[in-house]
Amino acid sequence: MDLHECRDEILAEMFVRGEQSTAAFELLLQRMMPVLYARVESAWQRVGGAVARDDLLQEATMAFLSAVTTYQTGRGASLRTFVSVCVSNRLNDALRKHAATPQLEQLLENALPPSLSAMDPQDLYAAMEDARRLQQVMAQQLTALERNALQAHMDGIDYNNAAKTLGISIKAMDNALQRARRKLLQHLP
Repeated sequence: MDLHECRDEILAEMFVRGEQSTAAFELLLQRMMPVLYARVESAWQRVGGAVARDDLLQEATMAFLSAVTTYQTGRGASLRTFVSVCVSNRLNDALRKHAATPQLEQLLENALPPSLSAMDPQDLYAAMEDARRLQQVMAQQLTALERNALQAHMDGIDYNNAAKTLGISIKAMDNALQRARRKLLQHLP
């Protein structure tokens, strides 16, 4: 099968199912980078350069990864539109949090390299392996509540809404997220 002939949605499904996941992810990332760059540039200009482009690109990349793994066909939006909305939402949340919190949490700093723009193929492959390892550790080491709390956090959902969605208290949400961070930092290089 020639992956270059596949629609974005098919590549995302292949990546999630683990079928030719490296090649599917690389091609999908290559196709979506203009979307990520456009959203990052727009966000960067809105804040007058107060936040580093690399930090915004890292947030956009995390949103891209989350969007690809959670995308569902048949919901009326193309993958490109879904990625664009997810990235925009994530960047908006990051910009809102910028003044009150550190620009990037340690977990996000370690999850992906700071800039994809200057990466050679080996570095890109290493980044994909890191993302795969993160998913594997999340699946094996975290409880369902910890995974859901971390996913909500990675999607940029605030504690109140995430806790409400998960049907737990804000304190339970915070505790689950702290346990997840500890476990991930313990099991990731």
